Amino acid sequence: MAALKEIAREYASEIRDGIGWVIVYRTGRSWHALTVWSDLGNNEWETDDINDALKALRLDPRAVALNGYYLGHFGDMTIDDIAAGIRWHYERGTNALADDDTLMQARADIEAARQQAAEAGLPFSERLVDGSDDQLNPYTYDGSMTPEDYEAMQQVRDTRAALVEVVTGHYPNADEEAIERIAEAASSMKLSPEAVQRILDAFDNIIEAINRMIEWAVQAIRTLADFFGETLDNFILRRAPPKWRHYALHAKRAHVRKKYRNRIRRAFFAALASEGGGSS
Repeated sequence: MAALKEIAREYASEIRDGIGWVIVYRTGRSWHALTVWSDLGNNEWETDDINDALKALRLDPRAVALNGYYLGHFGDMTIDDIAAGIRWHYERGTNALADDDTLMQARADIEAARQQAAEAGLPFSERLVDGSDDQLNPYTYDGSMTPEDYEAMQQVRDTRAALVEVVTGHYPNADEEAIERIAEAASSMKLSPEAVQRILDAFDNIIEAINRMIEWAVQAIRTLADFFGETLDNFILRRAPPKWRHYALHAKRAHVRKKYRNRIRRAFFAALASEGGGSS
């Protein structure tokens, strides 16, 4: 149990310097304090300091923020004077955290977010974050969550890791961003890793079936194209002059056979066009 004089001795330099603000609060008969370095004189708070102030306020609704430059009643700044000044300000509620507009707005925002999290069935932390890089440490319980929410958060993390493992095992060549998107989608739909595994397996089966259908269709088209191409050539050859047909079929040299086949085709389509049948 910390005595008031111990707090005064430990935080005397901050009180005397008047730069930082010393938040003083009580739990039972014990006194506690911490220093924040936000410019409270101009009501400018840093996010980490808001978190510390709200934590003190949750423990003691009468918590105050003290500064030797802005506030009096610290006498000659001896340890006894500082202890007496701390008690005087605390008992009168000088600069009470509960009256700070920034902290009250932060508390309202936190409660609104808590309600939204409860409605969505998500774990909730009271800790404010300062940008996307300021993440909650999942390995340390800092008291900003209920034990139930902390356990739920760990379960969510474990499930997400399992989802990433399933997706990575299924698509080993996929980039990290794509894997995270799939895992995020599965997590938002509250799909278990087992369900995702079954979905991915079914999707692979569908893709395999589609590929087989495409392969069959390509082969069928090739067969039909060869059939109609061969049938058309035979049709044209049967109507060619006998000499041309003979050279197209029986000439010793390949380029001669090719020459007469092309000549027969040109003649056939020219005759077709002249009769109004179109051309190819």
